[in-house]
Amino acid sequence: MSMSTLRIRTAVVGALVAATAVSGLMAVPAHADTVVSSYQSVTSTGSLGNGAAPGGTVTRHQVIQRAQDWVDNNVPYSPNGLNSPYGWWADSATGGRYRQDCSGLVSMAWQLSSSLTTWTLPDVSTLLGSLDDLQPGDALNNINKHVALFTGWTDASHTSANIIEESGRSAPTHVGQYSRSYLQANGFKPYRYNNVAGSSPTSYPDPASLPTGTLVKASNDPTVKLMISGAGLAVSGSDVTPDGYDMSKVVTVDDAKFWALPSSLPAGTVVHDQGGGANRYVIVGGAALPITGSEWTADGYSIRPDMGVPTSWLNAATAASLPAGTVVHDQGGGANRYVIVGGAALPITGSEWTADGYSIRPDMGVPGAWLASAQQAVLPTGTLVTGQSGGDPSIYVMINNSALPITGSEWTADGYAGQALMGAPEAWLATAVAKPLADRTVVKDVSGANATVYVMAGGKAVPLSGADYTALHYDTAPLASAPGTWLAAAAAKPAPADGTLLVSPDSATVWLVTGHGSKKALTAADFGPGKYDLAKVVTVPTALTASLPTVTS
Repeated sequence: MSMSTLRIRTAVVGALVAATAVSGLMAVPAHADTVVSSYQSVTSTGSLGNGAAPGGTVTRHQVIQRAQDWVDNNVPYSPNGLNSPYGWWADSATGGRYRQDCSGLVSMAWQLSSSLTTWTLPDVSTLLGSLDDLQPGDALNNINKHVALFTGWTDASHTSANIIEESGRSAPTHVGQYSRSYLQANGFKPYRYNNVAGSSPTSYPDPASLPTGTLVKASNDPTVKLMISGAGLAVSGSDVTPDGYDMSKVVTVDDAKFWALPSSLPAGTVVHDQGGGANRYVIVGGAALPITGSEWTADGYSIRPDMGVPTSWLNAATAASLPAGTVVHDQGGGANRYVIVGGAALPITGSEWTADGYSIRPDMGVPGAWLASAQQAVLPTGTLVTGQSGGDPSIYVMINNSALPITGSEWTADGYAGQALMGAPEAWLATAVAKPLADRTVVKDVSGANATVYVMAGGKAVPLSGADYTALHYDTAPLASAPGTWLAAAAAKPAPADGTLLVSPDSATVWLVTGHGSKKALTAADFGPGKYDLAKVVTVPTALTASLPTVTS
């Protein structure tokens, strides 16, 4: 399946840092060697290498391992470069320093003696005759725009390339795919590092030529993979006995092609645990989504091939989330479309479908029961979002499905600039912005400038003393960090919104906030089905309820 590339909007001097939105794969990223904002990344230290001096020989396997190290460490993009303490990655194994951008990733993976650019990488590499000549560890370079590391083809026809790239501020180093047509249309050329070594003997077979169910390994590594539909799924030691794999029948294959095997099955593949069990799953975006019994036949899954997969691989796939930016619909039917952000399915309106570039992304059918659950999912607290279309250039942080605005001064000072930024449908975002932070949410100032802890009640941030924090049992609740400017405004509200239910430790009386800041006592008769809900009562310090005038009508 194809992946989203990233579109960078220009920073506004003295105002809020501009948002980075996720767009369709058809747009080439802005050049990742170019300084585009005052963004600062996290300085980190890598540890993977072969111990050789930078600029020496490196094997293809080591190239892929080194790039994967950046993926595993979520190395963020930074435009600041080697002159900034926040713009480069130190490789402790080689002593090399590499910029945290697209060409810095390739320079690091090739273990070069310096961090080159898309323009200078050809100085240490050779242009290949065709995309079909690519082997794992080679580079796909559009000299005027972007470079990515090639890790293998998704199929024997070479229709789509697996890649690792560092492509922009809204995502750290990640794996993805580029279609062959996209590469050709956007001027990507295949390059091979001059000091790469370790090609396999030609006598070993191509694993893609072997039938589904074959166990394969490289000549220089003990890892075993199961071939299914052209992909190689890793088999762990714990899978061998329960899954019935005969390790005496493992076939040694071409090293380079073994490491180039895609590790995920094609979207739409139906799988089950080779070790047993009645559960069935469909693969979408590398994740295994459960299929219910009613969906099995009604949604057409029963007529697809049903593949047994290694237990450990399936466990990892069922725990995986769909990549951010994936567009989905109910496999059982319906016109509604959704985009996945932070594991949640956000609705896309009809006007947004084309205008915001969703229509050119792959549209994946998913089980309806899974989709219903994803629609109810809450974006993880701390997720940063911005409008996909750019109509609202503000950046927000999500807390309990409410979007809280981040000011320009807070963007860098409070550490938001080093986090991934997700594009979201603007109609959904407008709803999240308008939604008050849920009652009983406990918050503090993310900057630490204000040490007070607050509890939310009817949109007001109610301050808690140290004694209140413990006595009212808020010390057992999750403590969320909120932008200081937003929190100050919420704390300044004179009273909770009308309709808020309050109780304080001085009395068992439950109070209803009414009349724009007054309180009315409720009785037991006011609660029950169709009446007020005791579960919605917020416990607050006595000082708040005492400050509200009492009314009787």
